[in-house]
Amino acid sequence: MPTKYRRMTTGLICALLLLPILAGLVGTLLPAFHYFPPLGENKFSFAAWQNLFSNTEFFASLKLTLITGILASIIALWLALALLAWGYEKAFFRPIENLLAPILAIPHAAIAIGLVFLLSPSGWLVRLFSPWLTGFERPPNWISVQDPYGLSLIFALVIKEMPYLLFVMLASMKSIQARDSLQACQSLGYGRFTAWRKVLIPQLYPLIRLPLFIVISFSLTVVDLALIIGPNTPSTLAVTLFRWFNDPDLAMRFNASAGAISLMLVIVFVLAGWELSHRFLAKLTRAERSNGKRRGLSDHLLSLGAMLACFSLLIGLLALVILPIWSLTKRWRFPDVFPATWTLDNLERATPLLMELTNNTLLIALVSTLLASVISLIMLEIKRVSHGSSQYTSNRPSHVFDWLIYVPILLPQIGFLFGLHVLLIHLNLNGDLIAVMMLHFLYVLPYVYLTLKNPYLAYHQAYLEQANRLKPCVWRNYLTVKLAMLKPALFTAFAIGFSVSVAQYLPTLIAGEGRYSTLTTEAVTRAASGDRKQVGSMALLQTLFPIFVFWLALVVPPRWTKWRLAFKSLFIRTTRA
Repeated sequence: MPTKYRRMTTGLICALLLLPILAGLVGTLLPAFHYFPPLGENKFSFAAWQNLFSNTEFFASLKLTLITGILASIIALWLALALLAWGYEKAFFRPIENLLAPILAIPHAAIAIGLVFLLSPSGWLVRLFSPWLTGFERPPNWISVQDPYGLSLIFALVIKEMPYLLFVMLASMKSIQARDSLQACQSLGYGRFTAWRKVLIPQLYPLIRLPLFIVISFSLTVVDLALIIGPNTPSTLAVTLFRWFNDPDLAMRFNASAGAISLMLVIVFVLAGWELSHRFLAKLTRAERSNGKRRGLSDHLLSLGAMLACFSLLIGLLALVILPIWSLTKRWRFPDVFPATWTLDNLERATPLLMELTNNTLLIALVSTLLASVISLIMLEIKRVSHGSSQYTSNRPSHVFDWLIYVPILLPQIGFLFGLHVLLIHLNLNGDLIAVMMLHFLYVLPYVYLTLKNPYLAYHQAYLEQANRLKPCVWRNYLTVKLAMLKPALFTAFAIGFSVSVAQYLPTLIAGEGRYSTLTTEAVTRAASGDRKQVGSMALLQTLFPIFVFWLALVVPPRWTKWRLAFKSLFIRTTRA
């Protein structure tokens, strides 16, 4: 790929990524200090902070956020490590690995809706055991979802985050030569879990530190998942701030802005505390890791974690299975395990709305993901050319873009999107489809770039150089040789970016202002309506599209050349005829 004007291109793309975030942060920071000219406030003051700290709801929401976010991250890490230690390199573990990509493709809102259908007092789990075991002829009067302690929210976060951490760990295993280390430890008499606890986990953790920080940040700031399955009185801090930003009393924006800045500072302190705790724990267990004991009591924690991880995966799959059941249900009384009557009327009645939502969802996802793929290819080619190496090496210096790319996924959405909304209003772009696509692009780009990075930089440039010697057509060879050989990575990156776009809630809501609803925004909005049939239909479509794109990413690349040659020969025969 020709890469003239590398510095200018890099600067423009970095500005495209960074300027909206800076504008959003400024738009949130100034109102936090009571400076907001559109409301006639032209002087700085600490009134918003005084009101925030005098609000008891803020501290209750902050406490709930810290409990649910930190506990969910710890449990997800524990279960992912335990499942990996239990099943790595075993034959039965292969189906679990194959399930990770489809589970990751499913938007978290769809999983939350499925869990509500599954775990609620009238949900499927209670129906499975009623009345023959529980004796329930009517739904029990208990709170199993949206409980005040946030247990259901923690469970939902673990189900969504554990597969992601496991996926990241599997991708990092080659870097630590896990198979050789495990065989050496077992030949010396160490148990499998002991070998992982003493040798492999300490090597693996530094490689997954940044993805783990992303998980912690997500757990502390998630809005749509908390709206569906989280507690209401109080709600988590992100949901409370979301409600304040949308309050009809515009003066609440000052408190909301101060709360958003507080939430960002809380994330910084939590991540710093997490890292300090890890270093302290590493020093505390150093002697135990080198004492030569072949077994340990803490091995039972990994064994228990592996069983709980399998249980959480099973619950996640059941939550997805129940979505099509509700969308096809006509009559389903408690405690029947399955509906008494099935119908397609639910889908037929909702078809006009579902078509509109589907068109918006697919258009936004396709455009934002295609743009992110093009930008990622440009930046990766610039990175390759700038370092003058034809082969990827692990000690290659990081590009400035490699650091900036993490900013959108580490910063809480609630912290800068509402500030960015003010800029969109000023530019008369609020409620514009282009604005929605660009905000989606802001979140899709990091995942597409990071997915493509290693395969692209590991590509042996000699293939392309030889093609250019045989026929010096740079663009044609780049497309037909290099990108053709990178098809699996390109399709996988596109599928991941597509699923990220489909899952976006706040960016769509803020930039679209309700004019451009997607399957995700409408499903979250209607989740509290009690109409399970309509919500199930939306969540089902929201789930099917990312899974279908991931299926295409697996099926198309190996067959691309065969199909292309068959189509070419068919075209030639048709032309001659």
